[in-house]
Amino acid sequence: MKLRTKIFLAVALVGVALAYYMLTPTPVINIQKADTEINVNASHIYASYFDDESAANAEYAGKVVEVSGTLLSVEQLDNGDYQVALDADNPLGKIICTLQVIAPGLESLEMGQSITVKGVCTGYLFDVVIDHAMIV
Repeated sequence: MKLRTKIFLAVALVGVALAYYMLTPTPVINIQKADTEINVNASHIYASYFDDESAANAEYAGKVVEVSGTLLSVEQLDNGDYQVALDADNPLGKIICTLQVIAPGLESLEMGQSITVKGVCTGYLFDVVIDHAMIV
C-alpha cells in the first residue's frame, strides 16, 4: 500500500471517530438517583464564581451540588421548563436552576422562603447556572 493511501485511511478513520463522538448524545443525568457531591450555600457558590471563575469551575462545574438559599422567583419558560432563582446576596447576580423534576406544589412556594435545590453546576454566565435540578 502506498504511503498516500495509508495517510488517507488514517485521516478518514480519525474523521469517522470524531464524527461518532460528536454526534452520539450524552445521557441526561437522573438527578433523583445521583449522589450529591457538594453541599453549599447560594451566597458562597456565587461569591466563589464572582471572585475567581476558574477556581470555582474546578471546584463545582460538572458536579452534582445541593444549593440552599432564599427563593427569589419561580418562572415557566417558553419551552415549558421551570426555573427557580435563589438569592446570592449580591445585586449583580443570582443562582438560576432549571428544573428537571417538577415538584408537586411548585406553585405554592413563597418568595423569600428558604429552599434547597439539587442539580448539576454548569458554570457562570453573570449568574451561577444549575441544570437538571430538583427541589429537595
